Amino acid sequence: MLFPILLLAVIGISIFAFMYVITNMEAKAMKKQGEIYFEAVAVILNADRDIYQARLALEEAHSGQITYSEAQATFDENAKQVYDRFSKYLALLKDEPTINKQFNDFYPLYEQWIARTKSVSSNIERNQQLIKQLDVLDVNFKKLRHMLDMAGESLRDHVHKSGNINQETLERYAEAVAEVLNADRDIYQARLVQQQIINGIGSYKDNVKLFEENALQAMTRFKSYTSLLKNEPNFTEPYKEFDTLFSDWFKDSGVFLESSSVADKTLEKDLFAQSDTFFSQIRDILDKAGEAVGQRAKESEQETLQEIESLQTIATIIIVIGFIIAFVIGFYIPVKITANVKNIARRIREISEGDGDLKARINSESKDELGDLAQEFDSFVERLQGIISIIQEKKTALGQTTSRLSEVSNSVNSLSDGLVGSSDSIVSAATEMNVANQQMAEVAQGTAHEATESSQAAQKGMGAVSNSKTAISELVNNIEAALSRASELEKSSGAIASVLEVIRGIAEQTNLLALNAAIEAARAGEHGRGFAVVADEVRQLATQTSESTNKIEGMISQLNGSVTDAFKAIENSRKSAGNTVESFDEVIHIFDLLSQSFYTVKDLSEQTANATQEQASVANDINENLIAMKDQTDGVGHASKEIRSQFNQLNQLYKELSAQVDRFKV
Repeated sequence: MLFPILLLAVIGISIFAFMYVITNMEAKAMKKQGEIYFEAVAVILNADRDIYQARLALEEAHSGQITYSEAQATFDENAKQVYDRFSKYLALLKDEPTINKQFNDFYPLYEQWIARTKSVSSNIERNQQLIKQLDVLDVNFKKLRHMLDMAGESLRDHVHKSGNINQETLERYAEAVAEVLNADRDIYQARLVQQQIINGIGSYKDNVKLFEENALQAMTRFKSYTSLLKNEPNFTEPYKEFDTLFSDWFKDSGVFLESSSVADKTLEKDLFAQSDTFFSQIRDILDKAGEAVGQRAKESEQETLQEIESLQTIATIIIVIGFIIAFVIGFYIPVKITANVKNIARRIREISEGDGDLKARINSESKDELGDLAQEFDSFVERLQGIISIIQEKKTALGQTTSRLSEVSNSVNSLSDGLVGSSDSIVSAATEMNVANQQMAEVAQGTAHEATESSQAAQKGMGAVSNSKTAISELVNNIEAALSRASELEKSSGAIASVLEVIRGIAEQTNLLALNAAIEAARAGEHGRGFAVVADEVRQLATQTSESTNKIEGMISQLNGSVTDAFKAIENSRKSAGNTVESFDEVIHIFDLLSQSFYTVKDLSEQTANATQEQASVANDINENLIAMKDQTDGVGHASKEIRSQFNQLNQLYKELSAQVDRFKV
C-alpha cells in the first residue's frame, strides 16, 4: 500500500535532483561567464589601454612635453603591464586551446616591438640632448635678434622724430632699415633650418647648405647696415659686439650640425615606422583576443542551454513514465483493498445480524493491514463475549436492588410533601411582617428627610435675609457717602458762584477798558483806527463773557435746587434703610427658632427610623433563615422527586439492558 507513495516520492526526488543539476549547470556557466570570460575581456581591454599609454609616453617625450626618464619609466611600466595582462588572459583561457593557439605570435611580436621601441627611445634621448644643445645656441641667437630689432627700431624712431631730414639721408636710412629687416629674416630662416634638421625634416645636406647660406646672408646684410651708417656712430656703436656674437653662434652651430647625433636624425622616422608596425600588429592581436572571448562566451552559453534542454527532456520523460506506473499501481491496489474491505464488512454484518451470536468469528487469512484489522476484531468480539457473560450474571442482583429502592423512594416522597407545606406557611407570615417593618422605616426616613429639607430651606431663608441685611447696610453706607458728596457739591456750587462773580467783575472792567480804548482810538484819528477795531473786539468779548457768566449762574442756581432736593431724598432713604435693617434682625431671630425646631423633629424622626430599621433587620434575618429552611425543604422535595425519577429511569434501563443482554449467546 505504501508503494505508490514511495514511487511518487522517488519521482519528486528525481525532479528535485534534475532541478539541482540544471541549477548547478546554470551556476557554473554564469560563474564561467563572470570569472573567466568577463575577466578575460577586462584584462584584454586594460592591456589595450596600457599599450596606448606606452605609445603616448614616447610621443610626449618626442615632442618634449616630458623628460626622457619620465617617458622611459611610463613606457616600461605600461609595456610590462601589457605582457602581464596578456599572460593572465592566456592563463584564464587555459581550458580553451582553440582560442589560445590563435595568438602564438604575440610574444615574438612583443619582443620585436620592445627592441624597436628601445631604438626609438635612444633617438628620443639624443633628440632631447640636441634640444638642450640647441637651447644653448639660442642664447646668442636671441642676443643677435635683439640687436637687429633695436637697430631697426632706433633708426625708425630717429626718422619719425627728426623733421628736417633731406632726401638723400632719408633714402640711406630706408636702405639701412631694409638691410636690417632682411638680416633679421635671414637669421630666422637659418634657425628654422636648424629645427627642421632636429626634427628630421628634409635632406640633411640640403638643410646644412641652406643654413649656411641664410646665416651668411644675415651677416652680410648687417655689415651693409653699418656701412650705410658709418658716419653716424650713435646708430652703430651699440652693436659693435654683433660680429663677435655672430661668429660664435655660427661656429657653434656648425659644430652642432656636423655632429653624428644630428646626422642620424633621418633614421628616426624609419625607427618610428617600424615600431608602429609592430604596435599595430600587437593591437590587432589584442582586438582579436577580445572578440574571440566574446564569441566563445556566446558559444558556451548556447552549449549550456542545449545541455539544460536535454536534461529537461530526460526529466520530462522520466516524470511521465513514473506517473503512468503510479497510476496503474494506484488503480490496482484500491480495487484489491475494496474487495478485502467488503469481505470484512460482510463477516461483521453476519455477526451483528445473527441474533447476537458472539461465538462467530471472521477468521481472515489476509496478510496485509486489513488482515490485521480482522484479527483484532475477532479479539474484540472474544473480549465482548466475556463481558456480556458477566453482565448477564449481575442482571438478577440489579433487579432485586431496584425493587427495594422503589419502596424507600415512596416513603421519602410522603415525608417531603408534608414538610414543604409547613415551611410555605411560616415563610409567608415572616414575609408579611418584614414588609410592615420596611413600610414603617420608610415613613420615618421620609419624615427625617422632610425635616432635613425644611431645616435647609430655613437656613437658606436665613442666609437670604442675612445677605439682604448686608446689602441694606451697604446701601446705608452708600447713602451716607451720597449725602457727603451732595454736601460737597453744594459747597462747590457756592464756590463756583463766587468765581462767577469775580469773572463778571473782570468782564465789566474789561468792557470799561475797551470803551476807554475806543475813545482814545477815536481821538487818535486815522492812526488809532486799528487800535479801535481791537478795542471793539475786546469789548464784544467782555460782553459775551458777561452773558455767559449770567447763564452759568442761572444753571448753578438750578443745580443748587436739584442738589438740595436730592439731599432731602437721600436723607429719607437713609432713615427707611435703617428701619429695614432693624426689621431684618427680627426675621433672622424667627428663622433661628424655626431651624432649631426642624433639627429637633429631624432627630426624633431619625431615632424612629433607626429603631424601625433594627426591627426590620431582625425580621429580615428571621425571614432569610425561614427562606433558607424552605429552600432546603424544597430541595428535599426535589431530591425525593429526582430519586423517584432516577429510579424510574434506572428501572427502565434495567429492563432494556436485560432485553439486550438476553439477545446475546455466550
